[in-house]
Order: sequence, then C-alpha cells, then structure tokens
Amino acid sequence: YIPASSSSASFIIIITTMVALPRIRPTIFLFGDSLTQQGWGWVPTRSVGWVSLLASSYTRRADVLNRGFSGYNTRMALDVLPRLFAEKSGDSNTLFCTVYLGANDMAVPGDRQHVPVEEYKEHLKKIVDIVREKTNAPVILMTPPPVDEAAWGEAEKVYNGTDFTEPSRTNELSRLYGMACKEVAGENECHVLDVFALLGGDNKSQQEFAKHLRDGLHLSQSGNILLFEGLMELIEKEYPHLAPATDDTSTTGIPQEEKDWSELC
Repeated sequence: YIPASSSSASFIIIITTMVALPRIRPTIFLFGDSLTQQGWGWVPTRSVGWVSLLASSYTRRADVLNRGFSGYNTRMALDVLPRLFAEKSGDSNTLFCTVYLGANDMAVPGDRQHVPVEEYKEHLKKIVDIVREKTNAPVILMTPPPVDEAAWGEAEKVYNGTDFTEPSRTNELSRLYGMACKEVAGENECHVLDVFALLGGDNKSQQEFAKHLRDGLHLSQSGNILLFEGLMELIEKEYPHLAPATDDTSTTGIPQEEKDWSELC
C-alpha cells in the first residue's frame, strides 16, 4: 500500500496477483527429406516410423518437431531452413537437431534432383551453421540409406508412370554421399549416424539390406526401427544428459514433466 497523500491518513491498497508462467517444453528438431517426413510411419502399410518411436520415447519430456520435406535436396533445404525458425537466434530450448539429407542429392547426374557431391558438402556445412546459430543445440548428421537398385527401379516406374528401367539412385552413390556426410561431420565437430552401415549397405548381398527398405530407398518398418535404435544409442552414449531419464530417481537425462498422478491424490 501507499499513502493517498502526505496530509491524509487514508491509504490506497494495491493488490497484486502472482501469475504462473507456462512451462515451455523442450523441443527436438528433425530436418530432412522424405526419410524424415515419412518418419511418423507409412500409412498404406500401417508401419511405425523412427520419428514416432522417438516421440514416444520423449513423451512428456520433449516435443518432436518433424520438418521433413519430401523430394528436397540440400539446395532446396538450404533455401527453406531459415524460415523454419523464429527471428531471434540462440534458442536454448532445443535438446538436439538431426539433419538427414542426401538421398535426393545423390540422384544420378542429369536427374533434376542431383547435386554434385562437393556442393552437397558445402550445403551441409551451411545447414549445420544455420541450425547452430538458431538453436545452440547439438547437431547430428545422418547418412543416406543403402539402395536396392532393382526394387527402386521398379518403384520409379510406378511413381513416374514410365517404363524407364535405369534407377535414379545406386548403392555406390549412396556410399559416396555418405562418406561426404561423415567428412562434413568430422570437419564441423558433429556426431554422425551412419544409416548406410546401420542397415547393412556394405553387405555384398542386397537381400541383406533390402528387407529394411520398403521400395528400394525409403525405410521399411525394420529399417525405421534400426534407425531409431541407432539414434538412441548415439544419444545415450554422446549426450546422456539429453536422453530420456530412466526413472524419477535418475540424476541424468530428461525427466517426465510434472508429478506422477499418484502423488496428487
């Protein structure tokens, strides 16, 4: 309260109310092409995706933001990326970011999605720089998956409505762009998830990794599960403080938000 005037005995009473500010849940930012966009799962086959598994693991801990753009190469991704963030820089509410690009860049030369490997590397570095500027969060790069060339060639006939038989992606090109991705990660102090190796791309028999691809390029349910498990293993090893806390007594990791219901009644 404050006096109404210096010559008055009356007072003006000021009542203040404490307002609880909303808690802002941390976010996980996933940036990529169709391999990220379809990461929630593939509806036609009712299959689970690596993004949905990740979101489930961080339930009540963090919100997963899927910013996948089907068909995009790094040239297109670099153009759209700045528009995905608020104007201010230095956001500290993001736990980590994944960048999963290259499956379209690695299209054979002459294909309209093709980006030369050196340009791909330059774009990846710029993308890492932008994400770091906007989030202050660790950036995890992910290599393109292996390619079952025969299956992808057949899938492209359906997708494009043509009888063209030569596939636009090859396993060797995926290996090449994956190596480039790992080089960028090493030069920019990023951790990398080698999806090509994780799914068995180095195996001489395509049958060994073909089961992890639903159409020769995009991930099947088993491929999505392997990617999710590999990502979680990387996070638990390299960023244990960012992994989901195992229980309420854990001293590391991201705990569940708010009290358990049993503590409230």
